[in-house]
Formats: sequence, structure tokens, C-alpha cells
Amino acid sequence: MNLTDDALEAKVKANAGALRSGVQLAHMKWRVLGSPAVFSQRDNIQLYGTDVSGQIDINPEGFPAQSYPGSDVVISTDNDDDCLSLWEALIEDGDNKAAIDDSKEFISNYEGNNTCSYKLTRKVEFGFIYDSTTGEVTLL
Repeated sequence: MNLTDDALEAKVKANAGALRSGVQLAHMKWRVLGSPAVFSQRDNIQLYGTDVSGQIDINPEGFPAQSYPGSDVVISTDNDDDCLSLWEALIEDGDNKAAIDDSKEFISNYEGNNTCSYKLTRKVEFGFIYDSTTGEVTLL
């Protein structure tokens, strides 16, 4: 029995669950708004609160793709910064726990095909994947 690995796995599962809940909340908000296909109606949707930290950009499939305030040219998940912005908007709890390098607890990276990975810096084989096309959050 490896208690350290069990604790790390629990941490990953908790964060994956938090991201999954945030994705579901954003998807439901998109549906409540009438499942808009129009770009301007999917940009800067106020998911929670009243400031820009609670805004999310929704892709045509109805799932969070990025979180950037202001006017976007395209709404897609296609780079490390997009993946990090999703973490910050959907599961950030006041502590900066993710970065695009190994300076924080989780490493946030774009994996291609609208997919982000969030891996533990301490043990990168522990983590989860978010597919912004389907809204699925999957443990590694």
C-alpha cells in the first residue's frame, strides 16, 4: 500500500471533479441562454460573480474553450494559455495551483485536438484530460 500515491490520486480526482462540475455548469448556462451558435453570444458569458474572473468563452459545441475578457477573434482551445485560463476560470479556488510549467502544483498543457492536460508536477503520470469538443474530463 502506497499512502503517498493514494493521497496524490485523491488530489487529482478532486481537481478533476471540480473541473467537471465547472464544465457542466458552463454547458448548462449555454443551454439556458438558448444554445447560441452566434459567436458574440458565446463570448464572455458571465458564469459566476460580476467581474471578468467569472466569465467563460463557450465553443460552438457548448463547452468552455477559454476564458479571456474582451473581444475575442476566435473561441477555441488551441494553446497552453487557453488550458490555463480554463483552470483559472472553472476550478481556481483563490490559490494559483496551475501553471504552464512546473512552477506550481499542476502543469497545464495543450495536447492537441482541443484537449488540455492537467498533470501533477510532483508525479506527472497522475493527472486528467479535458476535451473541449465533448466536455469530457478523464483521469489519466
